[in-house]
Parts: sequence; structure tokens; C-alpha cells
Amino acid sequence: MGSTMIFPKGQSLTILSILCALAVVFFLFKSMSAPDSTLSSVPNASLSVTNEGLTARDSIADIQNKTLGFGAVLLLSLPSRTDRQDTMSLLSAQTNFSISHIIPGVYSKEIDEKAYPYGPGRDKLLTDRYFPYLGSWRSHMNLFRYIVDNNIETALVLEDDVDWDIHLRSQLTSLARGLRQSALRKPYSQLEIETSPYGSDWDMIHLASSKIRVAPAPRNGAYARYDDSYRAPMSVVEAACTERGWFCFGDLMKQTKVSEGRRSIIPTYNTVGLSSFAVSNRGARRLLYYLSYKELVDTLDLSIADAFQKGNLRGWTVIPPLMAEWKTNGIGDSDLKKFEAGFPIGDNKGGSSAAMHWSVRGELAQAMEGEDYWKNEEANWKLAAQRAASPDADIEFPGGRPSGIPVVTPAVPAVSLGNSDVENAPAVTSDNRGVSVANADDF
Repeated sequence: MGSTMIFPKGQSLTILSILCALAVVFFLFKSMSAPDSTLSSVPNASLSVTNEGLTARDSIADIQNKTLGFGAVLLLSLPSRTDRQDTMSLLSAQTNFSISHIIPGVYSKEIDEKAYPYGPGRDKLLTDRYFPYLGSWRSHMNLFRYIVDNNIETALVLEDDVDWDIHLRSQLTSLARGLRQSALRKPYSQLEIETSPYGSDWDMIHLASSKIRVAPAPRNGAYARYDDSYRAPMSVVEAACTERGWFCFGDLMKQTKVSEGRRSIIPTYNTVGLSSFAVSNRGARRLLYYLSYKELVDTLDLSIADAFQKGNLRGWTVIPPLMAEWKTNGIGDSDLKKFEAGFPIGDNKGGSSAAMHWSVRGELAQAMEGEDYWKNEEANWKLAAQRAASPDADIEFPGGRPSGIPVVTPAVPAVSLGNSDVENAPAVTSDNRGVSVANADDF
């Protein structure tokens, strides 16, 4: 017969309370320690604790992914410029990111007259001088349409002649932090922190520019500064300025009080240059509306600048830019201009880009040409020649015999034996190659 342990009434209630408390603690511990399936599926997700005490991710970590924190990296290139596409594959691999898709550029002559844009820009683009720019307009409209059709939230757009710094990923991380900490916009929402490394309140971010004008007073004081230890020194930036006023960012840096190791961000007002920019899905839809459906007021870049000045688009411009056009001073530098006979061809060896201190194109030769195969493998070549000359000889290997290479016993020439000599013939054995040899001691 079993026995039952009986506790006094007050003690029983105390033990029951303790057991209930332990159960609650155990349940809470399991809930907090259980991995979140959404977070664990995201590579490099940086976790933080919100005010509510819940675990959340910081999307700035996404800049480490293969699309640099954007939904896609899109390359705009004419089908005929396979030379530039080769280069862009090399450069992206060197910087460890991937080009998601190539948007084929369009030649002006391929566009049906019925598909020409409306507005005063149409008349300008149909002149002999600007007719090549018509194809540029159509190429970008196809790009924006691709973003809309494929529901890409944000895209980094690269033209095939762009150059960037070898520290691009670090520079973009600094930009993302600068945008988040700036007073140019309202504080990031929790959703933006978790899903949008560069925020979600913009249509375009100009990352490569040739000319920049800030908004007139009183809006000319709207700018923010942020740290970027990989920014080119002021001397490099100022040296990029041309006599015609292109790539002159030094004055803007002084106007926005930027010191060494820092950049500034301004609301885009009149920024020219489309070698590299980021565009959001909303921005792509607005650009299609204003520049295709509605009207084109000038060439493409000037029409985009006009839309910003009118307040139809919103975005940011980085000073000095993170990227720039690569110039070889040859006929391959532009697909929009006609070159006279005898104009130099140019090549990448003599190329340069404005205000790039650690150019990825400039560093490419050093990265690719650092290997001298014949010199670095000279010891192995000598060994191979030695083995080829004496295939049956035991070779003295530098650093010791590698594993897997057996010691070879030299073969002994066959001996012709007559019938009378068979009884006195030395014993015959088989070596590890299955070759019959005579014992050397018997000779």
C-alpha cells in the first residue's frame, strides 16, 4: 500500500506558488531565447534592443551583402560596349558585389518617332548635336520601367564608365549612418531601421556628379556633415576642378564647412551627372511620369534637375561624390559624341577619374598583375624537369617528399639467361609497380 506525503495547509500553498513562479520564468526564458525565423534567415543581420525590449535588426548590416544594401545593382550599357561590360564585371568582383542585371542601352535611331518624348526637350533632342541624347533618355526610361515592373524597392544604378573607391562598402556604410543621424529629415521609423539602410524618404540619391548647385537662400543652409575616413583628401578633390567648372567640389565643401575625413549631404536642387545614383521604386515611378508620360523639358539630366527644383522629386546629393566617370581621353570615352578623324583611341592605362583617391580602376592592374607564375613556381618547374629527365630516379624534394609520392626503386636491366643457367639465376621479386626485378645483392 502506497504512502502519501501530507503538508500542512499553509506550506502546500507556498510550494504551489513557487512551482507556478518557476513555470512562468521557464516560459519567458524559452520565448526570449527562441530564434526568430525571420531574423535568422537574413545574413549578417545586426540585432539591437528596442525601447519595448524586443529584439530587432539593424539594416545597415545589409550593406555587407552582394547588392550593397540595395534591392538590386543595375548596369546601364549599350549592347555594343562589351569592352565596358568586361571591365564592370572585373570591378564589381574586385569590390565583392554583384551586378544584378544589365539594362541594354538604346541607340537613338532605334526609337520609333511615335515614341519620342513630348515637350520642348523633344525639339532639342532632334537636332543633330543632341540626337544621340535621345537614346540616353530612352535607355533610362527602360531602366525605370524595369524597376517598376519588377517591384524593386531600391536600386543602385551604374553606368558602364563609372569608377569608385576600393573602400566603397565602407563609404556607403558611413553615408547610411550619416543619413540616419542627420537633422535634414524626421527621425527614422523602426521599420526603416530594420529594413532600409539608407532610409525610405527619397526618390534619388546622387552618388556621382559633375556639377552641383545648392538651393538658393534661405534653403542654402540645409546640409548635414558626417564622418568618412576614406574620403579623398582636399588636395585631390580640388585638383579635379576643370577650367569649364566641371567637378569643382572644393567650394561646396567649404560652403558646407566640411573638414578632412568628412562629407556633406544636401537636399538635391540642381545636380548634374548620372554616372551613378540610387533610385527608389517610388522615384522610378515619378521619373517615368514626369519625363515620359508628361513631358521632357530638356536633355535627361537637366530635366531631372528641373523636376527637383520644382519639388516634384526629393533626394540627396553627396559632397564630394562617392563615384566619378572614368576618362581615357580617347574616342571610347563617350557614346553621345562624335569624334573627328585622328582623335586618339585612348586606353585604360592612361585613364583617370575626378576626386578618386583609391580608384578601383587604378588599383586593378596592381591586383591582377601581382602574380609572376614562372618566377613564383620556379622551384616546382626545376623539380618537374628533373623528374622528366630521370623518371625512375628518386628525387630529393625541397622541404621533404610530399605525401602520396612513393619512393621509386630503380629498375635493373633484364638479363638474358640460357637454359644451363636457370638453376644459378638470382631470385626474382616484384616491386610496388608490379615490375619484375632481380635482387641487387645477387649481382
